[in-house]
Amino acid sequence: MTQIKDTTPQIAEAILSCMVKRDGGLTACSVQSETPAELGVGQAALSMASQFQVDLMGPDGKSRAGSFIDVPVRIRIR
Repeated sequence: MTQIKDTTPQIAEAILSCMVKRDGGLTACSVQSETPAELGVGQAALSMASQFQVDLMGPDGKSRAGSFIDVPVRIRIR
């Protein structure tokens, strides 16, 4: 009997907490959660975080520089 491999992409997710720098970059990131834990998606998200940019102005019109924000990272695994 031939087995058919499941080709449905799996979604892995990590939530990072990062401080916003004055230029909109992120620093001082830490993993708050990751699912599924055994895939190491939290560490992968941390390694990408230095490349992320965010808008300095929040929805309230105030600067986010120096504030910590939650950053969701979703990775599709095939």
